[in-house]
Formats: sequence, C-alpha cells, structure tokens
Amino acid sequence: MAKHLARIHGTEEDKVNCPFYFKIGACRHSDRCSRLHHKPAFSPTILIKHLYRHPVRQAELMGIGNGQVNAEAMVDKEKAQEDFFVFFEDMYMELSKFGPVEALHVCDNLGDHMIGHVYCKFRDEEMASDALQVLQGRYYDGRLLQVEFSPVTDFREARCRDFDEDACARGGFCNFLHVKPIPMCLIRSLEDDAEHDRRKHRRKQQQEQDEAGGGSSGRSRRKKHRDERKKSSRRGSSRRGGDDDPSGDEDDRERGKRRRRRSYSPSSSRDKDDPN
Repeated sequence: MAKHLARIHGTEEDKVNCPFYFKIGACRHSDRCSRLHHKPAFSPTILIKHLYRHPVRQAELMGIGNGQVNAEAMVDKEKAQEDFFVFFEDMYMELSKFGPVEALHVCDNLGDHMIGHVYCKFRDEEMASDALQVLQGRYYDGRLLQVEFSPVTDFREARCRDFDEDACARGGFCNFLHVKPIPMCLIRSLEDDAEHDRRKHRRKQQQEQDEAGGGSSGRSRRKKHRDERKKSSRRGSSRRGGDDDPSGDEDDRERGKRRRRRSYSPSSSRDKDDPN
C-alpha cells in the first residue's frame, strides 16, 4: 500500500494531493481545489507571484478603457521584448546576491493563477531561505513582492513541451508552465557578472576580517556574511523598491556598460537541451 501511494503521489491517480500544484506550484482552482496543496517548509526554489507585467494583460487593461478589443494587436513586440530583457536582468542580478542561480524562469502564461510568476532555483535551500526573508514585503516597480517556497525542483515536469516546440494549442491559458525564452548569450553574460560581484564581495569580506585580526569565530563570520548579503540586496534603485543611492554605484555603472554591449540573438533564444 505504501509503495502504491508513493508511486501515484502527485499524479492524476492521486485523489488526495493536487498534481498541478505538485508539478507547477500553482493551481487554477487555488484554495477552492478539492485536493490538497502541500506548501513546502523549505525548498531550493522560490516563487515570486504575479511580478512580471505581461504586455498582453497590460494592453487588455488599456484596451478596456479605450474601448478596444484586440489586446495582442496593441502590443509593440519589439519594445515588450526589450522591457522583458531589462526585467530579467534586474531579477537575475538581484537574486544572484544570495548565491548562484541555477534556474530563473518567467511565466508567459495568461491564466490568473500563473500570470507574471517568477521562479528562481538556487543551489541550496539556505540561499533560497535568505532570499525569501529579505525579499518578502519589498516592492518592485510599484508591486509588493509575494514570495513563497515552491515545490518545483525539476522544471522538466512543469514546462509545457508543446510550447517549447511552438505547438501549444491552448495558448497563454495552458496550465503547464510557458517559460519566456531567454538568449543563452544573455544568461552567460549575467552569470559572469554575478560571479564577478560575488568574488568582489568575498574579497571585501576577507579584507575586513584581516583588518579585524581574524579573531571572529566561524559562526559569527557566517552571520556577518549573511548580514552583508542582505544589506547588499536592500541597496537598489527606486524602481526595485530599495533605498535610493543618489551617488550611484560604480559596479552598477560598469554593469550597465556591459549590458549595452550585449547582443540578444533570437537564434539562441531557447535552449531545448536545458534540463531546467
């Protein structure tokens, strides 16, 4: 019996636990679902709910006021794509302050239970926990961040395979995850930037420890590192909802130069061999 329950857990045969919540971390029935949604107490993956402003939904809201119906036709696709890249870069660099990001996915779905969702998988659960504690209650682009642990650790089960092959008949209202494609050159560039920032932060920490005589215990060093990481995350532009820094930051300026030099090649926009 126990083997049978373990085999069907999170599948359509499971009449107790919701398979969609287990695979995707979201369910169209929400709290009205007849099956259980087991929210994890810890996970390497966090979900930031309804954060990305989907251009089609924004066009719908504008169209209602203007009496227009075809929202998709109102979207400037080139501008929407560029705005999305800026959003993705902001998210990646902010979240990478807590540790290496293994996967960052933004939903392209239009269903109310999934629209604008951002999934971030870290290397370990402690990094995800730090990110959740710091980000919860902050604002980005005027939106309050709603952050929670997600049961999704294997995005291969969550993703819509038909969407990845440009063949999903359900469109934006599919219940499986439609991941907005990102050029691999952009991801590699962001990984390099994030690793550069982390190395610089570690060197700064080492210098501070050397100046202090290195007398602190391992436990206090870890606590100090975590506090510094949280302070670094809280520092940001008014767009991200952090404290304003009128003097600017030299690293941010240098990163901005690197971003402007990036090339967003549409030919590498989706890596189908990516396990995440």
